[in-house]
Amino acid sequence: MPSTAQRLPMYRSSGARMGHVRGTHRRWKFRYLFFIVAGCWLLRQWIRSIATLSEDTAAPPLDTQFKELAIARTARIDSPTDTVIPKIVHFVYGLRGPEPTLDLVHYLAIKSAHDVLSPEKIIFHYHYMPVGEMFEKAKSMLTLRPVPLVTEVFGQPVSHYAHQADVVRLTALQQFGGIYLDLDLISLQPIDHLLQHEFVMAQEGIGGSVGLCNAMVMARPNARFLQRWYATYRSFDSSDWNYHSVVLPGKLAPHFPNEITVLNYTAFFWPLWDGPGLRTLYLEKSYDFANNFGTHIWESAANKHLMKGITEDDIMNIDNSLFCQMRRFLLDGQPDPRPDACRILPHTTRSDQLVGHWQAPPIKEGEANFLPLEDDSGNNVNGIARHVTHHCPDKAKRAVHVNGEDSYLFLSVPTETSIDRFTVSWWMQTSSDKHGGTAMVIQTEHAKLYVRTEKLDNALAHNGTVPISLGLSTLIRDDWIWRTQENDQVQASPFPINMDLRFHHYTLVIDHFNRSTPPIILYMDGHVIASNNRWEWPPEAGSIVHGVWFGSSEPEKSNYQDPWDTDLSLEACYDDIRIWERSLSLDEIQKLAQERPVESIVDTSSSLSSS
Repeated sequence: MPSTAQRLPMYRSSGARMGHVRGTHRRWKFRYLFFIVAGCWLLRQWIRSIATLSEDTAAPPLDTQFKELAIARTARIDSPTDTVIPKIVHFVYGLRGPEPTLDLVHYLAIKSAHDVLSPEKIIFHYHYMPVGEMFEKAKSMLTLRPVPLVTEVFGQPVSHYAHQADVVRLTALQQFGGIYLDLDLISLQPIDHLLQHEFVMAQEGIGGSVGLCNAMVMARPNARFLQRWYATYRSFDSSDWNYHSVVLPGKLAPHFPNEITVLNYTAFFWPLWDGPGLRTLYLEKSYDFANNFGTHIWESAANKHLMKGITEDDIMNIDNSLFCQMRRFLLDGQPDPRPDACRILPHTTRSDQLVGHWQAPPIKEGEANFLPLEDDSGNNVNGIARHVTHHCPDKAKRAVHVNGEDSYLFLSVPTETSIDRFTVSWWMQTSSDKHGGTAMVIQTEHAKLYVRTEKLDNALAHNGTVPISLGLSTLIRDDWIWRTQENDQVQASPFPINMDLRFHHYTLVIDHFNRSTPPIILYMDGHVIASNNRWEWPPEAGSIVHGVWFGSSEPEKSNYQDPWDTDLSLEACYDDIRIWERSLSLDEIQKLAQERPVESIVDTSSSLSSS
């Protein structure tokens, strides 16, 4: 059998002395060790450099059938005027009209870029000088640069302020280089390792399904891809809203791979602007942004129903995925007074499997735009109330009133909570006789389970009010279309819920594993009012619960940016809501029905919620 030395590469047997062989062996051993260490270091650097690049391995066929490709290929291209991307941040604002104001989120975009990216300077490009408290607060961080109002590009008219801003950012980057950010993009992690590249953009949508979003662009001065992209504005058409800003750079990028670095969709533009994405940002506490350098908060899509009018108190006290990240820029280095509030749990930490217990909070006179619903279970799964008041008929109780329009309660749950075994308990009062009103909804990734109002016999109407009861229905989302699962309908019972002014107790129990009871049962005041032995949750709907709604739910006929769909909203009052990651027994349900919620938040150590 050959010796160890003889098995080494380039070993020469020449009858040399044994000492020489040992010396050769040691030299090669050290050389191998050096090569291994150096190789590992180089591999680590390579992995680090591409860790945030697009993860797509199977690239789609190149699209060559678009006219802008010829423009980009034939454009006169000069060399970049720097070897790295300069640490200059750019914002563009004040193109819409005189005396614009900065909102709180705009200030936080500037503050986060200042604190996280540590730029040499932040250039604020504007036509109309902003005014107001937030601008004055941000001004010390900014280098102000007035710009002319863009009215055309290569002879093509540019009239909308958003398209004008698209042109301004490209010309600013050509001149100065740096990092352009939209004023609704929050910086979360340093990006110094990306400055070595010539030009950087990030995917919008999984695999860049939408394109490359221009809300974050990094460039050396006069970057080659930037020149080509700008040249394609010769074909600009304002009627094609995001074609030149998002779609087109995504189509051009594969043709010039040596001129652009593409980051994957999680780098800056995830969660997305669609319903699930906005719910993840603004309602759920489920996403930790571990793979994000920043996050675009989609102001245009979210403003009307999810973020308009938010205050510093809202950000500090409402625990959703986004506000938990933004909070540190308000604290400005100070300790968080609620350090555990943003903890994301996979499951309840309690032995009784109680997920959360929410009671009606105090509300000042008038309507609360945003209101935190505090969970006193110890799991810190605080909820959100929107547009609620205390206008409930039972003056002895403290309850929240939802108006039957754009008001709702939303309760987030731990991220691996399953609908397979799940219980929701709540107290509710309604005098509405609306058919199809939303009493409660359990939301999964692709479906909703509704507890809805259904009209009973009109002949039983009293004082003009038609009696209603509660039934169950399941809706499945297929892309943008919601369709009802006819086989999973559970018809309402003949027990009216709206003919008195009393609060009634309701419990929905789901258990796919207990064969001795129906898989779904709805109780009212401890008695069964709806059940179905053949009910099944559709596998394609996803079993992970993303939240529970009361009074209304996420729009189905549109997105959050459109007028709120009130067809399914219910005017009602709610209090004392509890959720479990298990099915409750009949004895437990009847015990809950005998308890009346009290005005103050009680110590639940002696009640069912913490038994």
